[in-house]
Amino acid sequence: MRREGGYRGDTVGEDMELVVRLHRTLRLEGKRYRITFLPDPVCWTEAPEDWRTLQNQRIRWQRGLAESLMMNRRLLFHPKGGAAGWLAFPFMVVFEWLGPLLEVLGYGLMAFFFLTQMISPAALGAFLLAAIGFGLLLSVNALLLEELSFHLYERPSQLVVLFLMAVVENFGYRQLNSVWRLIGLVRWALGGKAHWGEMKRIGRGAG
Repeated sequence: MRREGGYRGDTVGEDMELVVRLHRTLRLEGKRYRITFLPDPVCWTEAPEDWRTLQNQRIRWQRGLAESLMMNRRLLFHPKGGAAGWLAFPFMVVFEWLGPLLEVLGYGLMAFFFLTQMISPAALGAFLLAAIGFGLLLSVNALLLEELSFHLYERPSQLVVLFLMAVVENFGYRQLNSVWRLIGLVRWALGGKAHWGEMKRIGRGAG
């Protein structure tokens, strides 16, 4: 980390950028390494408490993602890239980096085609069923994986509430989040220096 210069000051996603940079550097140097993930946090971060703060956070995260991938693009499909360069990096490019553009464009085009009678209500329904169904699959699978791996929630009622939220978020919130992420992508593409912005802190404890 020290040899690589530590955290960069020209990106808002400095933690992600450092991890991707370590992958790129060590892979291209042909060195054996391991970057570990600790699932049990020793501290907790505060989640946004209002819509404006949440919006700014999602925009900032998307810009940080774009910056991290662009700064380390040599890893993509590099002969020494391994799983990081041939699987993880392409996945992040298609589904995370360009995902908001594809998703918002898809919803917009289907709405336009329906309003101009270029597609039938059945075709629109099939599209919405596929799009929302895919989102539901991702949300529920993420919850299931979390529970099977760490079993953080002791009461069944907690899992029921989380499951319901995993379903509900796909009807409005997921689409809104995609719009915010698209804004972040557009701002990154237009250039200019990104700023963290204001993150309201209340100081709640984890317990």
